[in-house]
Amino acid sequence: MDFTESELIKLKRSLRYLRDYCEKRKYKGYDPYDVLLSKVPFVKFGKWPPILAIQFFKRFPLNFRPLIGVPKSLNPKALGLFLKGYCTYKAHPDAELKARDLFEKLLEVQTPVEKGMAWGYPFPWASPEKYLPAWSPTSVVTGFVAQGIDAYYRAYGDERALDALNQACIFLSEGLHHTDEDEFYAISYSTVKPDFCYNASLLAAQTYALTYSHTGQSQYKSIAHRALNSVLQRQKSDGSWNYSENLETGKQRVQIDFHQGFVLDSILSICKSLNEFSEASEGALQKGFEFYREKQFSNEGQAYWRLPERYPSDIHHQAQGLITAVNYFDYTNGKMAGLMAKKIAFYALNHFQDKRGYFYYRKHRNFTDRTSYMRWGNAWMFLAMSKLLNSYEKQEKMHGAVPEGAKISY
Repeated sequence: MDFTESELIKLKRSLRYLRDYCEKRKYKGYDPYDVLLSKVPFVKFGKWPPILAIQFFKRFPLNFRPLIGVPKSLNPKALGLFLKGYCTYKAHPDAELKARDLFEKLLEVQTPVEKGMAWGYPFPWASPEKYLPAWSPTSVVTGFVAQGIDAYYRAYGDERALDALNQACIFLSEGLHHTDEDEFYAISYSTVKPDFCYNASLLAAQTYALTYSHTGQSQYKSIAHRALNSVLQRQKSDGSWNYSENLETGKQRVQIDFHQGFVLDSILSICKSLNEFSEASEGALQKGFEFYREKQFSNEGQAYWRLPERYPSDIHHQAQGLITAVNYFDYTNGKMAGLMAKKIAFYALNHFQDKRGYFYYRKHRNFTDRTSYMRWGNAWMFLAMSKLLNSYEKQEKMHGAVPEGAKISY
């Protein structure tokens, strides 16, 4: 992964502007799915009005949330991403202090559950399949928070973090639905009902695997291993995965987007944490990454929407693509992964970043939605760029010094 001096300065300056923007707002902001926090009681009008309201405000290019009383909120998932970013790239000023503050804030905003620790989104969420009240704990939010807590424990050794990881595993075991049938194992997205969303089941499995890597608890290893194999078996011949599978009918939901990156990252993390790379997992990673790189990004580094659609180009996928490329580069030291990371990063900086530091939501074919979403875009890009610069500087320590002119002040 090679950068010129001017490119490295641009990356560091961009990250500094983004960090300043988020810290100034104390990590609070709007979210694409937060409209049900509005003073307008959408949920009182039946099943479909809240669903339609979420979809309308998520897609409309002007942000009317202030007009209908939607407050800026503190999102646990965003806090987990920021925490992981500070722990990944310690060149951030006061990184340890800020990481500790974020960890303690996560302890404050956890969702009360009967057993263990869990986290959810701070807004109600509605879909045709289910309705989740605000703060409903999920495997997805808890999984990403757990990744931040794991990074914090590895970086600074705070024993409270290890306890939190164990408590998260207790929630995953006691609060979620586990479908266990012969060679099949799936962990549910929410507490509502059993389901099999591939990335959600893997995020829960990843939490078990990360905790096992610290504690050696064999039951966590077994669950992670079985859940991983169930997803590996569902990889398609072209290397991609669909989004989910109906447990009753076996019908898969076709949706190929940024979730491909989630799946690849979780597979890699689980295998590392369990210290188990099999022929099946190695092959799935290679084939899956090749599909992701070749089919879901342009030669210029633009992330495509949902295949076969290329627009809108979404900052969430830009960030996820960068994270996955860096993770795969760190694993393989492959030139193609390094080049992919570089292209995605500079496409995001050149096309999505506002001069005030934040990142735009989406670029459509003929216009740009310039809404700033703290979790969906800014937190993800903070983590992505932190990982990119950390990977580069680790590489330089092995092979040479960082260009002197690139050592800009933070």
